[in-house]
Amino acid sequence: MKKALSLFLSVVMIALCSSIIVPAVNDGSQVSAVAADEVAVNVNEARFLNMLNHNFVYNSDFDNVDTIINNSILNLLDLRDQNNEDFIAEDYVKGFVKDMYGIDIVDMSALNAEFPHIDGFVYIIPRGYTTYNHDIVSIEQNEDGSFTVVSDVTVSAHDDEPKTKKAVSLFVKNDTSSFGYNMIYCNIVEKSNDI
Repeated sequence: MKKALSLFLSVVMIALCSSIIVPAVNDGSQVSAVAADEVAVNVNEARFLNMLNHNFVYNSDFDNVDTIINNSILNLLDLRDQNNEDFIAEDYVKGFVKDMYGIDIVDMSALNAEFPHIDGFVYIIPRGYTTYNHDIVSIEQNEDGSFTVVSDVTVSAHDDEPKTKKAVSLFVKNDTSSFGYNMIYCNIVEKSNDI
């Protein structure tokens, strides 16, 4: 009898508890719209951060295609030719520059003319170089659909102590780029009020 009474009380308690918890009805439109916006922001932030941390082109470097190419090679050093590590295949460099900066390079024969040359390859100029590590501070969408990104960048020169500065970058949408965007400029500013 005790078992039956105990079982009966358990069933009654379960029924009471389940009737107290009433699920809220939601058509999902508000939640999904907010979630989709948040996902888009997070995806863009990840893309911009990835591009910033693969970038070796800053300030006036953007004014010279040869400088853009030579600085881009620094990001591709792991792809250097296995038979001759002083060279990297032109196709790797052209692809990266097009994806990253939207610059379509047709002919590289005049690049680094004073250095050794092998058809289909680019000579890697031996030099020390600076590395950059970004942390995004803010992302703002502009009226034309481009994005202005402010980041803290740790600048580590090969012969100096790391310094943290601010960088301001502009990105435009490009569906043909593997990054989804092109970097139009990335300027390291000396004073925060220059932003």
